[in-house]
Amino acid sequence: MNNYIVKKRTGIFLFYFFMILICAIIIFPLYFVFISSFKNMADVYMMPPKLFGFKPVYDHYQFIFKSQHYGSYIFNSGYIGLLSTFFSLLLGIPAAYAIARERMKGVSLFILIARLLPAMSFLLPYYFIFSKMKMIDSYTALILSHMVLSLPLIVWLMEEFISSIPIEMDEAAIIDGCSRARCCRSIIVPISKSGIATCTILSFLGSWNNFQFALVLSGTRTRTLPVTLQYFISGADIRWGRMLAATIVVILPAIIITLILQKYIIQGMTAGAVKG
Repeated sequence: MNNYIVKKRTGIFLFYFFMILICAIIIFPLYFVFISSFKNMADVYMMPPKLFGFKPVYDHYQFIFKSQHYGSYIFNSGYIGLLSTFFSLLLGIPAAYAIARERMKGVSLFILIARLLPAMSFLLPYYFIFSKMKMIDSYTALILSHMVLSLPLIVWLMEEFISSIPIEMDEAAIIDGCSRARCCRSIIVPISKSGIATCTILSFLGSWNNFQFALVLSGTRTRTLPVTLQYFISGADIRWGRMLAATIVVILPAIIITLILQKYIIQGMTAGAVKG
């Protein structure tokens, strides 16, 4: 009995020890970036770095919002992310419904392969097409390019989710006079709210954090937040305080959205795990 209690307590101790260790490894870099964004340049370069007990300054945040116009970059990232997510859902949900109900496994596999392809494989053709159409530095080009990444993800996740919904519900609705389109809109969509919420969150965060497409296809008018981080690096030095403040502006919305809506992400990712 004593051996059992010792083993149980040892197991509990090791579990919490490794949980705390993992959380520390994940949280400490974020904490370090956050506090460094409030340090003056002398404190930023101090070794060993001060983790506590320094006087916070707000010069870096004032600079990026007043001189670097970060409010417009936030608008660009949010506008492109919302519209690319909306149109991806508008196209992806009916496509996922058709694939799931018609059991088009070949199409599902093709979409999965398209999702796994590196984003760079789409970037050069998109740049060539949009440059010929004089659409570089336009919201349309960025929205369409971000849809290339979000649309396969939405179709792939929603296809698995819809496949878990009994097809008898569709058949009963069709017998009552519903068309396929109305069946998808009035029955499948309300049931699939958690899956749609998951797709919405992942699609928006993917667009918000996208760097490659925005770097090549955007310009002064449509520049998004991740692209602006490179402008704090020059040949002479790195403006660490300003860059860290800009980094917080980039990652903070994503962290807040994830923390608030994490239950919907978990529900959506696990809802399609059980068939029937």
